Amino acid sequence: MNTKKTERVELTVLNKSGVLGRVAGHIRREGWNIKRLVVDEDNNSGGENTAAASTSAATSTMEIDIEGTHTKLAQVLDRILNLDCVVSISMIQDGKQLVRRRPREREKQIQTAKEPVKAPPKKPGVFRVLAINPGSTSTKFSIYDDETCIFSRTIRHDAEQLSRCGAVLDQKKLRQDGIMQSLEEAGINSVSIDAIAGRGGLVKPIESGTYIINEKMLEDLHSATAAIHASALGAIIAAEIAGPLSIPAYVVDPVVVDEMDRNAKLTGMPGVERSSVFHALNQKAIARRLAAKLGKSYENARFIAAHLGGGITVGAHRYGRVIDVNDALSGEGPFTPERTGAIPAIPIINMCFSGEYTEAEMIDKVTRNGGMKAYLGTSELQNVQKMINDGDEFAALVLDSMAYQVSKEIGAMSAVLEGLVDAIILTGGLAHSTRFTGAIKQRVDKIAPVYVFPGEDEMLALAGGVLRVLRGEQQAKLYEA
Repeated sequence: MNTKKTERVELTVLNKSGVLGRVAGHIRREGWNIKRLVVDEDNNSGGENTAAASTSAATSTMEIDIEGTHTKLAQVLDRILNLDCVVSISMIQDGKQLVRRRPREREKQIQTAKEPVKAPPKKPGVFRVLAINPGSTSTKFSIYDDETCIFSRTIRHDAEQLSRCGAVLDQKKLRQDGIMQSLEEAGINSVSIDAIAGRGGLVKPIESGTYIINEKMLEDLHSATAAIHASALGAIIAAEIAGPLSIPAYVVDPVVVDEMDRNAKLTGMPGVERSSVFHALNQKAIARRLAAKLGKSYENARFIAAHLGGGITVGAHRYGRVIDVNDALSGEGPFTPERTGAIPAIPIINMCFSGEYTEAEMIDKVTRNGGMKAYLGTSELQNVQKMINDGDEFAALVLDSMAYQVSKEIGAMSAVLEGLVDAIILTGGLAHSTRFTGAIKQRVDKIAPVYVFPGEDEMLALAGGVLRVLRGEQQAKLYEA
């Protein structure tokens, strides 16, 4: 009688739309049970290993634990290779590693995927906008012809290379050179660009809108406060590129958008006020999208939006204004993949005066090396999910606790909106995890319907804000002292 056993199979697959569903569906149709599935993009599949290399990899690796009879598992190698998205497959059988691939067809497809993407020529009557969004270890940028993205790239920066640059602002040339080189490779002439949108940094609090980048804004972006976050480079690089081209550069809904109700400002300690520093660009863009889906205007809706990423911010959106939100950068709200979130004050005061840590080290503990990273040694959700799948109960506790704290923050914002909530929005990179969003939904879906928008819509939101100005639909705002 055939007994069931679990074996690990590793696939190399082409990054095609629907590849995950095709592979998983094929396995299930054959009568096999998937016990675990982990996907990781092969960053070097394009043949490059430089800081400026695109992460648009041609292939990904799927690691799958399959349960079935021994005789059926032996057929995996042949049958899955029939899928045109599979490059190779390997598994351990009888103590030996078996590897199968179809090199001629697959290598031809990978080579095609590696060829530089050429952007289409600009059509008459459209506005071309370059959107730039720097992150702590990456630089995202896209070219939009009106609302259509014709070219998009994410440059991953090696941590050691960024460290050699020194301070965040000293990374400007590295990041700017990567953008310009990629545009040249894509055949995009910079003179075809009508305007540039840069991610806004930690300037002084301002109301929501699209702001032209002026000297005062650039001056404030070079301040010690603004310079601690890579978002400051968005506007700085945008202005650097726009200057020689004599085109305007803007920021749209920067992280310091402040629409908080005055009741939300007091902390209980005179001289210390709560600040509005959050993922304003993505929260507002997704809120507008959901409002349109529900057949109402954003200005007539009451939402709770949770941006779930390296930082987590939960905002109460009331009739087009975010009247309360946690400042994740300063240590409010849930703990995150990298940040501590709110922690008891006395223990942290004791650590500050223990003599064991400098001020910079304490800030680093709170903002960069806290949360999930402090507990598990990684801030990558995929790594944590793999730990959980491998039976790590503490990793499961950490992830579920983070979801618990997000849920608690959503409940607090429900009170801010007096219990009148049209919908709850979960967005950001962590929203790709159904385990994570499911744990949140379980606790908050009685408050209001929950809508999940995985990832972020920040590039289109940047371009959209600029397009509204270029079309005369709204006026650009002036950043003032």
